[in-house]
Amino acid sequence: MIHPHTTVQAVSPTIGNGVFATRDIPMGTIVVVRDRFDACLSRTDFFALPSVVRDAMETYMYHDRDGRLVLSWDHARYMNHNCCPNTMMTGYHLEIAVRDIHAGEEITTEYGLLNIQEPYDIHCGCPNCRHRLRLDDIDSYGDQWDRQIKRALLAVPKQEQPLWDILEPKAREKVLELQHDPDSYFSVKNLKWRLG
Repeated sequence: MIHPHTTVQAVSPTIGNGVFATRDIPMGTIVVVRDRFDACLSRTDFFALPSVVRDAMETYMYHDRDGRLVLSWDHARYMNHNCCPNTMMTGYHLEIAVRDIHAGEEITTEYGLLNIQEPYDIHCGCPNCRHRLRLDDIDSYGDQWDRQIKRALLAVPKQEQPLWDILEPKAREKVLELQHDPDSYFSVKNLKWRLG
């Protein structure tokens, strides 16, 4: 489930739609929680679907660390990539704001954490654009991403968290444990999954 202070709006004719903040969302705010309403399919189940259904779903799905395909039930699926994103996926079944997001700003994420199976070109337009997503992005950038995510997770208790009660109890425990034991941090490198 995505943060309640978000909406879908057109970004551009090239990009299509994106998700935007309707109010300020401070760094350390949980922006998306993976919940029981998200569709979670094995690859076998996904490829058993009619091709017209697969084609409609595939753009909005990602692979989790176990190789399952996940489709958000709400407008979280419309979040676009940016190489300098304001949110990032974590190993805690949540996506967190890694910097302050201002009202009216597009909420972006790092597709390099979504276990893409084929490299493809990107044109996010940020100053540090990588121009291409690769299968080994987690290996190449994991340490850098971990620093941003850990800093944001340590700020969780300081922010209003409308999605806190939706987070799985075990994930809540791990986030709270991190507050007392920063060395317990679960690296995004653990999100990596590869076909075959």
